[in-house]
Amino acid sequence: MQGNHLPPDPRRGTPAAKPTAHPHSWAVAGAALGPGGDAPTGPGADAKQRLRARLLSQRRTSLALRLQSCSPADAAVLATRILQIPEVADARCIAAYVGLPGEPDLADLLPRLVARGARVLLPVLRADLDLDFREYVGTLVPGALGTREPPAAAPPGELSEAEAVIIPALAVDRAGRRLGRGGGSYDRALRRVTPDVPVIAVLYDQELLDLVPTEEHDRGVQIIVTPSRTLRCEPTDGTGEHLGPSTS
Repeated sequence: MQGNHLPPDPRRGTPAAKPTAHPHSWAVAGAALGPGGDAPTGPGADAKQRLRARLLSQRRTSLALRLQSCSPADAAVLATRILQIPEVADARCIAAYVGLPGEPDLADLLPRLVARGARVLLPVLRADLDLDFREYVGTLVPGALGTREPPAAAPPGELSEAEAVIIPALAVDRAGRRLGRGGGSYDRALRRVTPDVPVIAVLYDQELLDLVPTEEHDRGVQIIVTPSRTLRCEPTDGTGEHLGPSTS
């Protein structure tokens, strides 16, 4: 969403020109330009950049220690949790992503969705950092900035067709405020998603925070999935106080 989730979040490159950058250069590009292409300013942007840098460093350290982005057991648990979400179980078209190194791995999820008869759309990063989508047909090729994406010959798709949207994140709080990698790709893309379509963020347990700083353009999520829990985001009273429990 951050995992194929990245504006950093996002993912995927244009078929004509795919830069061969290290995956973490995605974060560098995002730090240099905000979601609208302008340099980010203000206390909210500063707080997000500091938090983003800390979380990316944490993921890099974890990746180095584990020698893999996500264990097969964790990947299987994440896939099962996502498949048990009623909105996903009922969806005929689902937008998902392929994780970058260090992100929660959804490799186990994609074939299971297809086996259920769902049409799965995966992001392709455009030159302007917005996202196009192509149908997952079982094959992935290298994309921009270390991502993987469906080949150019795969059927195109529109995010507006998706009945559930699964995205990566660096951090989310219980109110659904999400921090991505900084490029604004999902903030742009999610404008094409209607309010009744659930947006599901996938992240590690330690990345569920009490409060995530946001700016006006940031798009929130309705459901959070980690290896140990699934949560529906809670409304707040405007001060950050949560109005009810939401853990399952």
